[in-house]
Amino acid sequence: MRTFRKVLVLLGVFVTAVILLGCAISAKNAKSDESAKIEITILATSDVHNNYMDYDYFVDKPTDQTGLVRLASKIDEYRKTDKNVLLFDDGDNIQGNPFGEYLFKNQESFQPERSPITRLMNTMKYDAIALGNHEFNFGLDYLNKIIGGAEFPVICSNVLKADTDEPYFQPYALLERTMTDTQGKKQKVKIGVIGLVPPQIMNWDGANLRGRVTTVDGFEAAEEYAALLKEKLGADIVVVLAHSGLADFPRKGGEENFAWYITNIPHVDVVISGHAHMQFPGSGFRRIAGVNLDNGTINGVPVIMPGSFADHLGAINITVENVGGRWQRVEGTGKIIPVYNRETQTSMPAVSSLVALLKDAHEAVLKYIRSPVGKDESGAKAGGHLTAPLTSFYALIHDDFSTQIINEAQTHYIKKALAGTEHEKLPVLSAAAPFKSGGRQGPSYYTNVPAGPLAIKNMADIYVYPNTVVALKVTGQDVREWLERSAGQFHQIRGNVADAQQLVDSGFPTYNFDVIDGLTYEIDVSQSARYDNEGALVNPDARRIVNMRFAGNPLRDDMEFVIVTNNYRAYGGGNFPGVTPEKIVYESPDESRQVILQYIEEKQEIVPSADNNWKLRLPKTSGAILFTTSPLAKENLISGLAFDSLDENGFGVYKVDVNELY
Repeated sequence: MRTFRKVLVLLGVFVTAVILLGCAISAKNAKSDESAKIEITILATSDVHNNYMDYDYFVDKPTDQTGLVRLASKIDEYRKTDKNVLLFDDGDNIQGNPFGEYLFKNQESFQPERSPITRLMNTMKYDAIALGNHEFNFGLDYLNKIIGGAEFPVICSNVLKADTDEPYFQPYALLERTMTDTQGKKQKVKIGVIGLVPPQIMNWDGANLRGRVTTVDGFEAAEEYAALLKEKLGADIVVVLAHSGLADFPRKGGEENFAWYITNIPHVDVVISGHAHMQFPGSGFRRIAGVNLDNGTINGVPVIMPGSFADHLGAINITVENVGGRWQRVEGTGKIIPVYNRETQTSMPAVSSLVALLKDAHEAVLKYIRSPVGKDESGAKAGGHLTAPLTSFYALIHDDFSTQIINEAQTHYIKKALAGTEHEKLPVLSAAAPFKSGGRQGPSYYTNVPAGPLAIKNMADIYVYPNTVVALKVTGQDVREWLERSAGQFHQIRGNVADAQQLVDSGFPTYNFDVIDGLTYEIDVSQSARYDNEGALVNPDARRIVNMRFAGNPLRDDMEFVIVTNNYRAYGGGNFPGVTPEKIVYESPDESRQVILQYIEEKQEIVPSADNNWKLRLPKTSGAILFTTSPLAKENLISGLAFDSLDENGFGVYKVDVNELY
C-alpha cells in the first residue's frame, strides 16, 4: 500500500519507545500471576443513524422499539454487574433520519464540536468509535467538527490523505485499562482498536472526498494494524470495528462487506460488524462458513452485528489469561439483546438524564419535521407543494402517483449515480410497490396526504420502510418474470360468471406488487397467476403480462436494462425470479426516503398525475367484479368504480365497470 506501510512502521517505532517501560512492567505483573484470568464484557452499538431518542421522526410519534436512550439503560446495567466493561460504536451515527438532517442544516446555531451527538456519546462514556460510510455524507469539514468534540478516540484505519497517503483520521487506538481479575486483583490490559469503513465511500460520496482522501482495502488495513498493535505496541487483545457486512464469497480485494475475512487474521480477537443492518448471531447467517450461532463466533472469533437504529445492543464476553507473560484471549462468545422483547412485549426503559440532555434538540427536530419540505435558506419560501391530494386508494387497480413518485425519484437519482460509468448508456427502469394499500394492516393503512405543503414527516407516508436504493442489470426476460411475480396480486377473474368476484387477493402482500416504470404493459387477470404468493412457479404455461413495450416497440427478452429498486428486493426479498445480488451494479448508501425527499425539494411543485404506463385487462362478465380499498375512496371516486358497501373489517367495497375503468 505504497507509503502506508512506512507510516505504520514510523508510528510503531514512536509509540513503542513511549510505552516500552509500561509493557515491561505489565508483563512482569502478568508473570507474577499466571493463574489469573480476566473476564471482559465488550458492548457495542452500530448503525444508530440518529436514533438517539425513542421517537420515530418519520411518523412523528414515540416508539418503544428503538432509541439509544433506551439501550443506555442496559449498558448501565452491565456496568453495575460486570467488573470490566468496554463500550464501542461501529459507525453510521451522524446521518440517517431528520435529527441528523436538522443538525447539519442548522449547524450555525450551535458549535458542531459540541453537538448533541458528541455530548450524548461523551456522557455515555464510549471507549472508542469507528466511522461508517454515512459519516461522510455531509462532507469532511462537518465530520471533522463533529468528531472534534469527542472525548474518546474516533478511529478510521483505511482512509488516507490523497496527497501523502498518510492516515487522514486516527488510524488506531491503544487503550490501557486497569481491570479486575477473577482473584480480585488489579491488572493492566492493553486493548488495540482498529476502525474500518467500506472503500466504496469514494463512489458513494465521491463529490465530498475526491482529491482530499483515498481508501485502501479493509482487510489489508486490518491485517497491517493488527500486526502492528500486537507485535510492536504490546496490545493484549485487538478489537476490530468493521463497518462492514458478513459475506464469505471468495475474496478479490476491495470488498464492501469484508468483516468475515477479518476473523481469519491471527492477531484479531474480537470483530464488531455492521453496515448491513442485520443481526449476528442470527439465523440469516446460518449458512456462512465457520459460523457458530450458539456461541456467536465465526472461525472461532467472537463476532456481533447489533442491528440498526439502536434496536439491539451487542455484547461479547471474552476471557483472557496470562500466557507466557502476555494476556491472551482464550474464550469468547457474542450475543445481541433487543430493545423490545417481543415475547414478553416489554422494552428497555429510557435513561431520563439522557432524555433531558437531548430535550432541546429533540424539540427543535419536531418543529423541523412538521415544517414544509424545501424551504430556502431564509425560511421564507416553502417548496414541496402538492397540487392535489396524494393517496394510494387506487394503487392496485391502475397506475397511481403514490407509486410513480417513488419511481420518478429513483430514476432521477440512479441516472445521476451511473453517469460516467460503464452502465450509463443502458436504459433505466424503476420498480416500486404501493406499500400502504390496506391488506392485513387494515382499512386505515393507506397513503393519504392532503393537498398543500409537504412536511418532512410525510416522507414515511409515501415510503414506509427504511430501505436503500439499489440498481441491477437485467434482461427483458428478467423484467417479464419480475412483473409476472408481481401480477400474483390479483385473483383470476373468469368471464361470463354470474357470481361476484373479488379482484385483489388480500393474502398477497402489497409490498410485492412492483410497478415498473420506463415501459408499458398490461396485466391480463383472466389468466392464472404464473407464481404463487410465495414466489414459487406454479403455472409454467400461464402468462398474465401482455403487450409489453419499450419505447413503443415490443420488448425483447435479450434487451438489457438497469432497473432501480430497493435493497430488500435486490437481495431476494419477495423471492422474485431472476432478481439476485449477483446482478447488482450499484448500491447506494442513501435511504429511499431521503432520495424521494431530495427529488421533491428539486421539483418544488408536485402534481399528482400518473403516466398510466400499465393497466389491467379485465374480461367482461355478467357478475360483479369487486375491488376492496379504503372507505375514504368513495369521497372522490374515479371513473369505473361505484361504492357498494362496507365489509366486516371496515374496508370499502366497490363495483368495477370494465367499460369505464380505463
